Amino acid sequence: MNDRSFRLAPTDIDQAFERNEFSLVFQPKVDLATSCMTGAEAFIRWQHPQYGLLPPGLFLDFIEAQGRIADLTGYVFKTAFTAASKWQSHEKDWSISINVAPGTVTADDFCQGLARFIQDYALKPERIIIEVPERAIAQEPDALCAALNAVRALGVQVALDGGGIVPVDLSQFVPMPFTSIKVGGPASIRLAQRLGLEGKGAIAARLRYARQFRLEAVAVGAEDEATMSGLAEVGFTSAQGIWIQKPLSLEELLTWDGKWVRGRVATDAVTAVALNPARPAMPARPRTQSPAFKPNFEEPLRAEMTKEEIQKVIEAVRTKRAGSPTLQPKPVHKAEPTMPSMDVDDLDDIVEDEEAAVPPGAHQGLGAPADVCLPMKGLVERRST
Repeated sequence: MNDRSFRLAPTDIDQAFERNEFSLVFQPKVDLATSCMTGAEAFIRWQHPQYGLLPPGLFLDFIEAQGRIADLTGYVFKTAFTAASKWQSHEKDWSISINVAPGTVTADDFCQGLARFIQDYALKPERIIIEVPERAIAQEPDALCAALNAVRALGVQVALDGGGIVPVDLSQFVPMPFTSIKVGGPASIRLAQRLGLEGKGAIAARLRYARQFRLEAVAVGAEDEATMSGLAEVGFTSAQGIWIQKPLSLEELLTWDGKWVRGRVATDAVTAVALNPARPAMPARPRTQSPAFKPNFEEPLRAEMTKEEIQKVIEAVRTKRAGSPTLQPKPVHKAEPTMPSMDVDDLDDIVEDEEAAVPPGAHQGLGAPADVCLPMKGLVERRST
């Protein structure tokens, strides 16, 4: 799906806030040493009345362009802190991770609003994690370093989200504001597994740095058994992904038994309708949740087919083909040239060069780009009692 398959209007944002169409889901994070849940990361969703459930990648740019990212950030903090307060009342000592745009962190009133929220919701500061993209750190190290140290002064933790994708010299940060480093995506995790702690790439350097300074190293995007295997050996201490559990609503999270689903979950049902500008939009059909995939382990395996059964199948296929029109043979295409063999170290250098060439304006997290700094008035508003 791309952004051309549907259209949003400025009034959609107003209606979304008025009708409570925004919501948060929470993906569990587990400690690799104990396999127990230690926290959850909050993700924004939009239940649009016409297009269905929209992930943030389909609407954040639009909300930012309309100058409403500060309002959305305020909503995320209030909702996430309400959830953290609820699971704290259930004696769940979990952390809450929130992605924050760099322009929001450097706003003058951010720390003031964050401190007020912590007090209003009676949360433990050390159980709050503010995540900032490493790409933004590379662009504005001085401004962000000062802002993040102010956040750390509140007792709040700070995660560096990116894990070496855009190499940043962490030695320039004195004092060090980061308490954890996140490596996102199965491809990055597999590269770290191949190179190990002795690799010369930026990701391996990040993992060595995390181990040296006892920072939490989180593998984000653990989607299968191959990705999960050996994470601790290469320096990861925590992980999250659909192999463990998909993002859940607060009610689902509080009732989750903590058992890893090992990938057998149905992800969010994301739907959108292609609109014709010349025709009025049709009303949306009721959305139904796809059932989770559950393999049947009790059904016995069928024995191998006998020669007689195989021959019957072949004859049935031949009979069916005899009554069908003759198909034209496919044109013969020349085989595509294969890639030459490549050393692992060469692959590492190529990956880093490709990732460093990404335009600096790319978005991460909840995120406005680093050159946009919007006032966060919504964050300093007190919670209504």
